[in-house]
Amino acid sequence: MNKFSSKVMPVIEQLFGYIGVIMILVETYAVFSRNVTHVATPWVDELLKLLFVWCIFVCGALSFWSDDLISLTLVEDAYKEKKPSVYGILKGIQFVCALIFGGLLTSQLLTIVQTQMNTGETTTVIQYPLWVMNLGVLVGMVLTVIFGVIKLVGCAKYFKKNA
Repeated sequence: MNKFSSKVMPVIEQLFGYIGVIMILVETYAVFSRNVTHVATPWVDELLKLLFVWCIFVCGALSFWSDDLISLTLVEDAYKEKKPSVYGILKGIQFVCALIFGGLLTSQLLTIVQTQMNTGETTTVIQYPLWVMNLGVLVGMVLTVIFGVIKLVGCAKYFKKNA
């Protein structure tokens, strides 16, 4: 899996970097349009909300995978060197919490996305299907669950090897 993630992660990071630049340009256009030309751009809010949701949840899952999420590094670093078993337990607890939270949200989001697909709900201005936005949350949660399972298996292997 490391070979896969080492090849795919830079591409995904670059893609979301470009999306970030697009978001900055769109918001700059909206501010310019509102303050200089006095023309409203209601489509900007919907587009930015869509891009923000996808970026936040997918990149959050990817940060979980690469262990870049905020943590109590002072506590983790102290245990990592002095008591590796306690460090492993702390990481295991983090992985289980992420797995439970991600699993619960995934089950709810499946229902929400399916309902929105069946009803054909759309946004008010751009008129894109509403499930497209919620699909970003769903993809992020599914990735979190997958990564949580992989990390728990790695944690179990670590304890089995060091037992």
